[in-house]
Amino acid sequence: MKSKTIPFLIFLLFFLIYYLGSFSKISFGDSIGFVLDVENCTFITHATPLSHFLYINIPIFFSKFLNIDSVLLMRLMSIIPASLTVSLVYILLKEFISEKWIAVTSTFVFGLSFTFWRSAETVEVYAFNALAVVGFLIFSIRSFKDNSQKNILLSGILLGVSFWIHIQNIMLIPAYFVLLYLLRDNRKKVLLSLASFLFIFALMFFVNHLNDIEFKYVFISKTELWINNTFSQSLFDLITDVIKSILYLIYNFHIFTLFCVAGGIYVYRNFKNEFLFLAIASLFTFGFATFYAVSDNYVYFIPFYLIFIVFAALGIKILAHRFHLKKLKFIPLFIPLLYVSCFYIVSLTEAGEKFNQEKLYKDGLRYYMLPWLHNNVGCLEFTLDHIQCNDNVEAMKEASRQFIELRKKKQSLEEIRKL
Repeated sequence: MKSKTIPFLIFLLFFLIYYLGSFSKISFGDSIGFVLDVENCTFITHATPLSHFLYINIPIFFSKFLNIDSVLLMRLMSIIPASLTVSLVYILLKEFISEKWIAVTSTFVFGLSFTFWRSAETVEVYAFNALAVVGFLIFSIRSFKDNSQKNILLSGILLGVSFWIHIQNIMLIPAYFVLLYLLRDNRKKVLLSLASFLFIFALMFFVNHLNDIEFKYVFISKTELWINNTFSQSLFDLITDVIKSILYLIYNFHIFTLFCVAGGIYVYRNFKNEFLFLAIASLFTFGFATFYAVSDNYVYFIPFYLIFIVFAALGIKILAHRFHLKKLKFIPLFIPLLYVSCFYIVSLTEAGEKFNQEKLYKDGLRYYMLPWLHNNVGCLEFTLDHIQCNDNVEAMKEASRQFIELRKKKQSLEEIRKL
């Protein structure tokens, strides 16, 4: 089978999986805000943590000039990048692994991991961001094997571009500098890559300067300084954060979590430069996601998960001949069943039943434990029906009301309710 056939088939299969499970109605959270931005058809001209410059402006372009529906565009802005990311995960794994069954199995495990699967099913920036990050990882790893100008240059360019999608990717800068240091013998190539990266990064400050926005707002929000909450956490909070991050990891990768240490040892012994690069990238991305004090911090682990799956896959490779692990290739078939089983087990507990009732306005426990969103409760119908809840959803309701007013010009309320 040709080298490009498997990634293409992986893309098609996951496109189908993500499309079939995608939201039936615009889901809760930040989704309606993103759709509203595209519906307004006004280009974002500043680069701040909440603007997600490329993620919003690309669909605005298609909406404005090709007259494509905003909801459809934002659906595709999750499904297509997510499917491409999964296919590129396979390519990343093949940089280390010759065994196709291990690479394919591990790729499926990542594609069906709860956090990434959910990001592909809703309107969110994280699947699109993962596409840029996995590209950065691939070209960085290839730079160690073949330090061609193309690979080193593209690693810097993609890292710089990724900041225009999500500023979280500044956590990859230390790993990028490690890459440049390890390749320092190729001075001209390294300097060209660094110059390209710095130029793309500097453009963010220049764009904000044109909008009379202070430089610091490339990194922080004007309205919510979450970073202050992060640094004011108690020791108990920090310990709780670590426990939560481990539980997230297990829920995403279940039995595959066990192979990470063996994989890390294998990379250290056989790919020392790659190990240092991946270890530094893991440390900063995992640490940031763990201690960042926001309620939905689980989505910030996705860049780390892209690295974790490499270690897990290599752990399988080194242990496969000892423990006959080839049967693991059937594990992906049971991952959806795992989510369903966990959902029903938790729903039978007193705490689970209580939580389900508290969050019933957005489909209860199902919303939090199952990655797919087909037949979900929508935020527009929630707003139209004036449903009350204890959570602070005023920003979402305001965005919903603005979206409804725009749509009323071309659709009835009953049609809008179904969006």
